Amino acid sequence: MAEAQLPNYEQIANRFDMWIPYLTPVSEALLKHLPVDSNNTILDIACGTGEPGLSLARKHISGVRIVGIDSVPGMVSVAAAKAKSEGLNNIEFLVMKAENLSFADSFFDGVMSRFGLMLLDNPNAGCSEMLRVLKIGGHYAVAVWDEPEKNTFFFSFARSFNEQVSVQNQLPITLASRLAGANALPTLLNEGGASEITTELFEFEMKFSSFKEIWALVEDSGIFDAQFGLLSVDKRLAVREGLEKLFSGFKHNSGYLIPHCCRLVWGKR
Repeated sequence: MAEAQLPNYEQIANRFDMWIPYLTPVSEALLKHLPVDSNNTILDIACGTGEPGLSLARKHISGVRIVGIDSVPGMVSVAAAKAKSEGLNNIEFLVMKAENLSFADSFFDGVMSRFGLMLLDNPNAGCSEMLRVLKIGGHYAVAVWDEPEKNTFFFSFARSFNEQVSVQNQLPITLASRLAGANALPTLLNEGGASEITTELFEFEMKFSSFKEIWALVEDSGIFDAQFGLLSVDKRLAVREGLEKLFSGFKHNSGYLIPHCCRLVWGKR
């Protein structure tokens, strides 16, 4: 897949928070599987604009230290600004590649990552580093996208966009799902030294008040900027009409409930 197809996370950092309300159930599920005690130090890998690290920081105002790392400076800046505005002194954010963490071995009591590992240049190295910096007996909790067909929301976007562009410009569905399935990520974690591994599919719904809200997320969040840049006005309209048709089956009362699915993996080193 050509890199031009991927979102420019540096450029869209200030808009990325549009997705947070819709992904909150995943953050809550991750934190449920990550035991945290007083005086623990927790690492959030590929933290983006700060989640789920910020949610954890709000729950543990004192006694717990959280470090979020991301390779995109713009994302880190947004996350740090949010922590500062909320007066959260128990969390910090650093620019750092997940495949080359600068922390000492067995430094953290817990580690987590929401939708970051599968997008790394080298997920194998990322998993190894995650476990290297985790204390023996420490807990980890990770979320990755599963098979595209199980991710109704994004799969529908991809279908609608990809019908309007050439093959080389289509959305990189396979990249986002390369750690899908019951074995892919657990295998990497086992090779990296995890002593306990549990995995399950986690189903949740994205709630929208109208299709207008859905389309605003598509147009304004920046995730699909590369695709929109390739579309004429007529083709953009065709994408919208196709997407609205695909989502028509998910109307609920006066809004939409879009089913989604990801894979959770948690355990101990």
